[in-house]
Amino acid sequence: MFKRAVITDEITQDFARAIDMAREFGLEGVELRSAWDRNPHELAPVQVRDVRRIAHDAGLEVACIAAPVFKCSLRNDSEYRAHIDILKRSVEVAHELGASLVRGFTFWAEGDFDPVVDLIVEKVRGAEPVLQDSGVTMVIEYDPATFASNTKKLAQVLEQATSEWIQALFDPGNNIYDPEGEPPYPDGYERIARWVKHVHVKDVKRNTPSGKPEAVVVGDGDVGFDRVFERLARDGYEGWASLETHYRKASAISDALLHRPMGSAFSEGGEEASRECLVAWNRMLTESGLIA
Repeated sequence: MFKRAVITDEITQDFARAIDMAREFGLEGVELRSAWDRNPHELAPVQVRDVRRIAHDAGLEVACIAAPVFKCSLRNDSEYRAHIDILKRSVEVAHELGASLVRGFTFWAEGDFDPVVDLIVEKVRGAEPVLQDSGVTMVIEYDPATFASNTKKLAQVLEQATSEWIQALFDPGNNIYDPEGEPPYPDGYERIARWVKHVHVKDVKRNTPSGKPEAVVVGDGDVGFDRVFERLARDGYEGWASLETHYRKASAISDALLHRPMGSAFSEGGEEASRECLVAWNRMLTESGLIA
């Protein structure tokens, strides 16, 4: 059975308060994307120690460092070098917190995917020495704002990268955001199943009154998470599944914050929404017999 976590800034920037909610709902861990209005690579050493102490005292693991690695321009060499530095610091933070995963992306979507696949692979593989030296795996998330906007494209990148240190993050909610409309399950999952080392849990409805996809309570969207969770269990997936709420009760998160999620503006309204999602997630898993 997979282990369960929540991305803490989906609840609050107050890391200790997010930890309390994770414990309340019986989760085994948390994922770190931003805390105290800083990305993981921006945290001061004392703040990293605070994260480690708070999580340890609560008996929770840090599942993944949800860094923004390679959310930058593909052809901008200075940005690329800066993101290699972000990766290096994120790996250091991962070591300090006992995490074995750091998240990455496939660069901002600035044009068509097919002509630049080889360059994406070259740049992504540039991270391999950092990962290999550290023993940390980078899990690449497909995202509609990046070149690999769905699993079909991500599979092409991973097929060519051929690195045990560069694997996949399965986020079926992102399939619903993707304008190409790739079904998240079974199509999306099966395209990258052999690389999946991490999973994000957010549900999304494609057709909404706003005219664009919006996050909703887990189970109320178009992903079909009941089938996804059953398949993960059947496949013997023992990694992490992290709630990435994205749903907010008052109003949907802006596109700008969806593309660069972090900080207090992103977390606003997240505690109540995440509570609804955790209640729904626990109910779904209980009804399916995956948890008692």
